[in-house]
Parts: sequence; C-alpha cells; structure tokens
Amino acid sequence: MNSQFKKVMIFSSLIFITANFHHPVNPTYFTMLDLPSHVFGTSFAVMVFASFLTSPLWGSWGDNKSRKMTLVYSTILYGTSQLLYGMANNIWQILIMRGIAGLFTGGFMVGLMAMVVDVSTEEKRGERIATYSALMSVSMAVGFLTGGALGYLPIRYVFFIQGAVMILIGIGIYIFMDESNKPLRKGSKPQFIWNILGDKEKREAVFTPWILSFLGITFFAFIAYSSNNNAFNYYLRDELNFEPIVNGIWKATTGIIGLVANLTINVWIVRKTELKTSLRVLLGLALMAATMIYLKDSTYPFMLWSLLYFTFHTILFPLLQNFAVEDSHHGAGFMSGIFNAIKALGEMSGAIIAGFAYGLGSKVPFLLSAAALLIALILGLIQLMPRNKDKRLARESKNI
Repeated sequence: MNSQFKKVMIFSSLIFITANFHHPVNPTYFTMLDLPSHVFGTSFAVMVFASFLTSPLWGSWGDNKSRKMTLVYSTILYGTSQLLYGMANNIWQILIMRGIAGLFTGGFMVGLMAMVVDVSTEEKRGERIATYSALMSVSMAVGFLTGGALGYLPIRYVFFIQGAVMILIGIGIYIFMDESNKPLRKGSKPQFIWNILGDKEKREAVFTPWILSFLGITFFAFIAYSSNNNAFNYYLRDELNFEPIVNGIWKATTGIIGLVANLTINVWIVRKTELKTSLRVLLGLALMAATMIYLKDSTYPFMLWSLLYFTFHTILFPLLQNFAVEDSHHGAGFMSGIFNAIKALGEMSGAIIAGFAYGLGSKVPFLLSAAALLIALILGLIQLMPRNKDKRLARESKNI
C-alpha cells in the first residue's frame, strides 16, 4: 500500500466517520422540534437531490482542475452547513440546510472515489475499491456509534461538533494530501461533462447498453437501500422505542461485519468470479433479505434479516463502484460523478418513498424496498439476454 493510497484511506475514514455523526440523532432532533414523521425522508431527499445535481460537476471539475481542492472545498463547506443545521428551528430551515449540505456531499463522495482510481493500477483497482468500500462501511458505522454516544449531549451540540470537525478535516487535507489528478500532472485534461453530454458520438460511446443497464440497477438498488435505511432508523425509535445509542451500536455492528465481508468475500469475488454474475446473485440475496424484513414483525427476526440485508448491500456497493470506473477514458471523476448522481437520485427517491409510505404503515417502506430490488434484478437478468442470444446463434452456426 503506497503512501498516497494510505493518505486517501486515512482521510476517507475521517470524513465518513464525521459525516455520520448526525444520523442517529436526527429522529430525536425532529421529535424535539415537533416535526411531522415524513421529514426524516423528505429532508434526506432534499440533500441527495442537491448531491444528484452537483456530483457530475464536482467530478468533472476534479478531472480538469484539482482533485485535492475538490475535497478541501467540499469538506469545509459541508462542515459550515452542519453548523447552521444545528441552529434550525422549523421544517423549512431543516430542508434548506439539508439541501445546502447536499451541494457539497457529492464533492467528497466523488473526489474520494476518483482519488482511489488515480492512485491505483488497473490490476489493483478492484481490490483497492473493495478496501475503500470496506473502510467506508466501518467508518460510517463508527460515525453512527459516535453520534449515538454524542446524543446524550444536548442534540444541537452534535451538529456543532460535526461541523467543526469536518472543517478541521478540510484544512488537514489541504496541508497533508498530495494532488492525485494524473491528467492534471500530464497536462492533458479531460473534457467537461457538458462537452461530452452535448456530443452525440461521445455520449453514445459512454452510455452503452450495459452502462445504461448498470445505471438502472444502481438507481433501483439505492431506492431500496435508502427506503430501507431511512425507515429502519425511524422504526427503531418510533416502533421499538430504542435510544439513539442502540442505533449507533447497530450500525457499528453492521459496519464491522461489512468490513470483514468486503476484505474477504468481496476480494474473492473480484479475483475469482465473473463480476456481472456475482452482481445478479447479490441482488437476489438482497431481495430475499428485504422481503423477509417486511414479513417479520418480531423484533429479533426483524433485526436479523436487517443485518443480512445491510451486509449484502455492503458487498454489492463496491461491485457497483468498480463497474462505474472500469473505463475511465473520459476521466475517473466524470464516471464517478455520473455514478454518484444516479446513486443520489435513487437515495432521494427511496427517502421520499420511505417518508410518505411510513405514514401508510410502518412496514410499507420495507415492502417497497423489496419491490425496487426486484426491478434491479430484472434489469440485471435482461442484460444477459443479448449475450445468451449471441451464444445460441454461434452454436447454431457451428452446426450448419
């Protein structure tokens, strides 16, 4: 592991730990402000919609300008937005500050993913993305656990602490990290996103049938994850009456399991299997777990199937990331940005679904999550059809 990759991993862990401080205390914050139940979904949806709009721009800016400064600006501005979020007093202030935060989350999400590609050879890229995803998973879990523990402080303090720490991380990136943008060092910059999207030939070269299927799978997989995750967080508080620390411990547990799974199962998948086949298998397993979450009402079976579902998603995520950057001819930031935009659009849709469907019944978001995974699996299986048809025609031609 070279020094550049180590630095990326260190700052990635710090960012994802800090960015998750607020999640376990949000339900308590919303309850304290006497907000309607849908706000846990709609506020998240506003944030990820803003991320959807800006992620391709952050990616393209990082390709053409500076990957390092993408991280510096996005982390400092996100931290500032969280300071202001902690001062909110009504639903409109909550939604506005979530939207402002979303403008900058795409910056560090896209920038970090592109940096992993920058500092990796093609042979090592799959394994390093798996390592990055594993670290992201456990860091998010540590962030949830830390946020849950901080929840014993006055709730607003959690957001103030989060904002201040994120600003310090941005300053640390500026001081200690190196520029990883290879095209920038070589002097040959990729084109901006609007130049690619505006040229029919280039657009068709990028958005092949497989890429379009892959983006559809990503979209529905993250509808499922966001609907499940947002409803799960609120369900623990609303139906099971768990304290924020329980949510934090739970996320820490899933993070540790995800870490082990990514460093073992995922590395084995990358090295030993055909990735598209593995993708379909994981979608099928996630669908099974999501369906059982909906069907099980007792606390222990519900929690067990939730654990399995989040584990399958944790393994699925780096596979999707790997597909996104397998061809970085147009810039790692460009493809990372497109992937993160579609991911954010799915998360936004899932959050809206969870927020409003929860009002129809506390288990309805989990049913809709399973339905979204079924669509993702169908898209993955449809993508097999042209290949199977080609194989059949080849066999028939040999028999003639």
